[in-house]
Amino acid sequence: GPHFGMGLECYVQWTSPIRRLTDLQVHAALKRYLRKKRINLLIQKGIPIPADITSMDVGCDITQLREYINTASEEEDNSITSSYKVKESLKFKTVDYIDYSSGLGMIFAARPIQSSSSSYWHLEYIRRLVDESIDEVMFESVVLGCVNQERCQYTIYVYALGLEHRYVSETGKLEEGKKLWLKVSSVNPKMGLLTFSLASKSGGIHAQPTSAPAA
Repeated sequence: GPHFGMGLECYVQWTSPIRRLTDLQVHAALKRYLRKKRINLLIQKGIPIPADITSMDVGCDITQLREYINTASEEEDNSITSSYKVKESLKFKTVDYIDYSSGLGMIFAARPIQSSSSSYWHLEYIRRLVDESIDEVMFESVVLGCVNQERCQYTIYVYALGLEHRYVSETGKLEEGKKLWLKVSSVNPKMGLLTFSLASKSGGIHAQPTSAPAA
């Protein structure tokens, strides 16, 4: 989809597939696209689909398509006229038998699941820090901007967590770029809730200043 920050009409994540489910999905989608393209070319030439290619490999059901092409090939005899007719019946040069958009619904459906899972384990990690620490669990954060002036609600970035989150200021207006030490006030992974408040001191667990990660 589009990436407004980079000014691109089409953008897709592409990093190491061991890191995120969405990366694996992108890799799988591209592989399936290439396989669909190859199968469409085979069909247009009247060549049977290889037996080791499955519907899962392509991302859509190719059972009937395989039966059609294989049956047509089996009926072909040694007659020049018959051979010509069979090949011509299968050769539609401008037709793609497999829609390249087939199977994309599964990718779109998986995205919120992946996002929900990632959010849960992020919060669960924080919850365990809180449970295991006798000190305040606090993090250095930076104010990115205001999202609700009436509520003094701001978007913050928590360096150590790589987390962008909402924070309601207890001291009124905050300037963009201001750094804060915030402690975890409450966290509930199952409910997807996390709240911060001003730390009483710059000490305790995770209290060492942290530089922003490299882009």
